[in-house]
Amino acid sequence: MGAKGAGEVLGSFISGPDINELKKRIECELESAKRRVLILIDDVDRLEKAEIQALFRLVKLTADFKYTSYILAFDKDVVAASLQDRYSSAAENSGEAFLEKIIQVPLHLPAVEKQVLREFCFQGVDEAINIAGISLSEQQVQEFVRDFSAAFDDCLTTPRKAKLYGNILMFSLPILQGEVNPVDLMLLEGIRTFCPSLYEVLRINKGLFTGSFRDSYYSNNDDEKEQIRNLLDDALSRGKNINKAGFIDLLKNMFPKLQSVYGNMSYGSDWYEKWNNGQRICSENYFSRYFTYAIPKGDISDKVIQELFNESEKWSEPFGFESNPLNEILNDSSAEALIKKMRHQAGKINADASLALAVAIAQKSDDIPNPEVFYSWMTPFSQASMLVSDLIQNVQKPDRVALAKKCIELSASLEFKLEIFRWLKREDENKPEKDAFSEACIDEIGKHLGKIINDKIEGRGDLTKLVPKSIPTIFYTLNKYVRNEYVNDYVAGLISNDSEALVRILDSYVPIAWGMESCISHKSDFEREQYNSLTGQLDASIVLNAIQDHFHQAMDVSDDFPRVYDDDVEKGVLFLEQFVWLHQYVLREWESEEESHDSEE
Repeated sequence: MGAKGAGEVLGSFISGPDINELKKRIECELESAKRRVLILIDDVDRLEKAEIQALFRLVKLTADFKYTSYILAFDKDVVAASLQDRYSSAAENSGEAFLEKIIQVPLHLPAVEKQVLREFCFQGVDEAINIAGISLSEQQVQEFVRDFSAAFDDCLTTPRKAKLYGNILMFSLPILQGEVNPVDLMLLEGIRTFCPSLYEVLRINKGLFTGSFRDSYYSNNDDEKEQIRNLLDDALSRGKNINKAGFIDLLKNMFPKLQSVYGNMSYGSDWYEKWNNGQRICSENYFSRYFTYAIPKGDISDKVIQELFNESEKWSEPFGFESNPLNEILNDSSAEALIKKMRHQAGKINADASLALAVAIAQKSDDIPNPEVFYSWMTPFSQASMLVSDLIQNVQKPDRVALAKKCIELSASLEFKLEIFRWLKREDENKPEKDAFSEACIDEIGKHLGKIINDKIEGRGDLTKLVPKSIPTIFYTLNKYVRNEYVNDYVAGLISNDSEALVRILDSYVPIAWGMESCISHKSDFEREQYNSLTGQLDASIVLNAIQDHFHQAMDVSDDFPRVYDDDVEKGVLFLEQFVWLHQYVLREWESEEESHDSEE
């Protein structure tokens, strides 16, 4: 249409009948048609305040057409409040007064019975469960119905809320299927739907609601319990139609820690494994999943773990590295979470998968981080070796020795070979492990390990450079499982070619210390405990002669034990001096004991 055409249309509109004439024409048309018009406007209360006000002004202006009726569906309180804002200068109930002028026949829907609403709501729950492919046990169904009814019955006031709850489950259940406890998730989504203020308190206070209280003789948890009660009371007071007692019962079932807040029941740390296995929201390992609808960074999906177990069952000899089932999942960033997750489920892994996974972990041990931490057994490296031990226990007893030897043989690093042997379960009357390795079995495995170390040495490998942290364990293994004087001969030959090897040996025996304030690690001192450990495997005279020949300045020690607190000092020379001082002290002890013995005779 050109400019001329547009102008003609605009002119025709301007020159047309006025509004009153137009209204008469419409009424004539309605009368001629002999038909009535019904205009239905639903969900008026869901509009913005300004939109509600504009709608009722429009209805007021046009509602007197002949043969025309209007049905307006809305929440009276919401709409009256919106109109009240518009007519705030009038009487106190001006909003309702305005409605009375507009609405000729008010009809109030009867309240829906609780049972009907609950059944309608549960239809939506069933649909969401079926779509997500979730199967609940009879016990889970009973627990859900019990907790839902106790907490949410009073909140379930309209079909709209019931539908909203079902829609939320349609979203969340498929996303987290297999990754969380479905009953806990459905109940948490109920809290989100019916009491958002409580949901927000739970979301931002993970530490207050997960796990259990850890009481000690020197402290109690009264302040924390009071904090929890205040937070929950405030959140529940801000909700609508809240049955406080029902919500508290629900929360106690979801978060057992609250049993101590609102009663005297407490849970020990032995429950943590049960909560982990059940993927419960009260487990600190699963809590965040319920609120993020995703697997948090640094965590591993339970589905991925199950797929790994299934894939491992099919992996059998020859155990080729290229087909290792851990190749795609184990790396520096995932190792800690992956090993932790597998340790939690180790008892449920069948024999075939256990055998394969034990070998797979050994093959991939170079990819497992081994950071320097205060508790060395908490590193992914040590935890992985413990996992291997757990997995070995899952196979048939006659096959365990062979599997242990295979894992040691196939381990990518010598440190991990030693670590596997360290954590093998041994028979001990003070330990509860059943079917642990007998002394004869440990001896057989130890000899296998010793031969591997011996082969490494015969290949002219300097162990003080290859595995400096493991020297004490290696020396013990060689003397016990290969030959009694092995270490004396090895060290004597090593020092004759490289005197600095002696410094590295002493250094390997010195523990790591941690600054109380800085939390920075540093080498401690070579003290009596380290002296006893070293001389238990290596003749002290070999060390002393080497110091005399190559580090003679370290032989001149004062009466006081040599300590230097400067971190920049050459610690190697200091350790030599400390060894000399301790050796002289031990000799004086022996002489004193002999003199005492002679005097008694």
